[in-house]
Amino acid sequence: MNSEQHTRITRTAFFRFYEELNDFLPAAQYKTTFPYQFISTPSIKDIIEAIGVPHTEIDLILVDGDSVAFDTRETYYFNSR
Repeated sequence: MNSEQHTRITRTAFFRFYEELNDFLPAAQYKTTFPYQFISTPSIKDIIEAIGVPHTEIDLILVDGDSVAFDTRETYYFNSR
């Protein structure tokens, strides 16, 4: 099976950043929960940086109330579309 035959699944994760982390976001994403769509299973660190927030500024990441590491990739955290 070649790569053209693979189905690309778009996933959506919802993010909310607090306090000074909002300084890295566009106004529409400031102090609100917003969706971010991606393909594949990037780490949470990669997604956060793609959004525009430097990972070095992050102290805590919560997924459904649980603290997770930057290298978290578990796809069950994300909604498939």
